[in-house]
Amino acid sequence: MMKEGRIFLYVSPNVLLPIMFLVMVFTSLAVHYNVLSNTTWVADFWQGSAAEAVVAETATVTEEAAAPAADAMAAAPEAAAPAEAAPAE
Repeated sequence: MMKEGRIFLYVSPNVLLPIMFLVMVFTSLAVHYNVLSNTTWVADFWQGSAAEAVVAETATVTEEAAAPAADAMAAAPEAAAPAEAAPAE
């Protein structure tokens, strides 16, 4: 049934459980350290410059999209004029 439980026949739980917990903690710390030290975006994230870059990028995209939208909006009232002239009863 419980094959994993047989290890406690050979090793006391008072010894094995703390060792397993420490291995898990050190593994987690090692992974987090490597992610924080080997990526380029973490320092920018802590400094807050990533949010500024997104805002600047959004402003650029908005300005680029505004020109075609303005042309389309200028043409729209001319096309919509006959529809507004029809009497609504």
